[in-house]
Amino acid sequence: MATRSRQTSDQNRDHGTALGELQADPEIRDNELAEKTIELVDRLRPYLNTILFAAAGLILATAAWILVSSQSAATKSQSWDAYLAGLAGGDMQAFDEVLRRYPGTPAAEWSRLVLADMSLTEGTELLFTDKEKAPPRLQAAVDLYSTILAARPAGMLAERATFGLAKARESLGQLAEARQGYAAVAAEFPAGALAQMAADHAEELSRESSRQWYDWFAAQKITPPAAQKSAADAPATNAETPAPAAAAPDQPAGKTAEEPALKQDKPLQE
Repeated sequence: MATRSRQTSDQNRDHGTALGELQADPEIRDNELAEKTIELVDRLRPYLNTILFAAAGLILATAAWILVSSQSAATKSQSWDAYLAGLAGGDMQAFDEVLRRYPGTPAAEWSRLVLADMSLTEGTELLFTDKEKAPPRLQAAVDLYSTILAARPAGMLAERATFGLAKARESLGQLAEARQGYAAVAAEFPAGALAQMAADHAEELSRESSRQWYDWFAAQKITPPAAQKSAADAPATNAETPAPAAAAPDQPAGKTAEEPALKQDKPLQE
């Protein structure tokens, strides 16, 4: 028993001595580290090419992402510059150019909205000057607004496009669809700038008197004013003058040819 105890004590002393020498001698530590490093490299050597290819791919992907991000930021900046230039110049072709050169950008969608608003304004004005030319412009506005909404936008763009689509449908005499659109604006954007106006239009279109007025207005024949004739020409006939904006005989008092909502609302701020 005493012999085993002495052997154990000697072994512990030897281990302690070896550990002390290893800790005290930096060269021994370095050799141990080098051996472990070589052992690790030997283990990884069969997979070294794969690791290198993976690292190279990661570097290339990172570089590509940085390049695309910088190009995307530059494209967005240029698209907004072109959009603002179009607003400043009031040139319809400028917005078409934004759509062509920068598809899918926010500036392109806002350009589409401006084009839709222009078509709506032109079509609504034609209803009172040259009625036969109004439907194509109003339908163009419907198509543009619908394209914007098909992309499921959010915020002000969605509010403006939904309201514009409702107004275009109202101008085309599609009162049920228009009323639904106005109600959607009031419900989905209660804090928006157009919420109260949309709610008023929706309520107005629910009235029987409004539907009667639109039926009457649809039956009116409105043509462009006759050109001014010289003193030598015969005076213009009644058939050449546009229909007056007077109340229809069968309409309630106070209803005129510019009611209820076809008269232009206050222009929206961009």
